Amino acid sequence: MNIGILGLGTVGGGVVNVLNKNQSEIARRSGVNIQVTHAAVRDINQDRICPTDHLKLTQDPFEIVNNTNIDIVLELMGGTGLAKE
Repeated sequence: MNIGILGLGTVGGGVVNVLNKNQSEIARRSGVNIQVTHAAVRDINQDRICPTDHLKLTQDPFEIVNNTNIDIVLELMGGTGLAKE
């Protein structure tokens, strides 16, 4: 199951770290292999608290929302304006 994340700051990066750390246990309990494959960020060049070498980063959140290869989208953007748009 492919996951896309909108927002990769403190919360989004933490979620990626938790999902990566517990990936095998989640698969064992649920029978579903999960992997975060895409993330939308404000600044692609900004340092992150999670590894991003396995992620396709974009500055366009609709690239993730409209991607038919992504099964779940997590909206974890900070602030109030951009997520509402």
